[in-house]
Amino acid sequence: MHRRALIIFVAWILFTATVLAIGLPIVHQSIQKSGVLNLLGTASEGPKAQTQSVSVWFFTADRTIRAFRQRQQRKGGSAYHDTFESLLGGPDLQALKEGAVSSIQKGTRLIGLTLSNKVLFVDISKEFLQSPDLDGAYEQLRRTATGFPQVKDLVLLIEGERFALPAVR
Repeated sequence: MHRRALIIFVAWILFTATVLAIGLPIVHQSIQKSGVLNLLGTASEGPKAQTQSVSVWFFTADRTIRAFRQRQQRKGGSAYHDTFESLLGGPDLQALKEGAVSSIQKGTRLIGLTLSNKVLFVDISKEFLQSPDLDGAYEQLRRTATGFPQVKDLVLLIEGERFALPAVR
């Protein structure tokens, strides 16, 4: 009887070890692909930080586009939300010193955003349509969105309606 219990216990240990050896890499890979760890670790100061560093895209005076790092006040939402709030707020003082300019119309507000199947749906206010360079403004939004490793594409909504760039005349 004692020997039988020992055999069952050893078999249970071997079964558990096998399940862990097979399942743990799959779970680890799924967590990495989801981007949850990136979102949790966006701010290097820890969970009590009131600001975080975000990467947003602006044009420079010579009309090249590049990423700028800015400090953004946490709004209580996701890292995506805070990043787009920073982009729509325009270049900060440091970015301005480096020549950053925005093509996005001042006063454009973020209404909401959702990530689904690696596509970021960003809903913004109609002020965006008054942007002096719609192509450039859209490109700023697209590059900022796809700067996140878990985002492959952007769908832009203007007050709930899908936006498509006007055709070239």
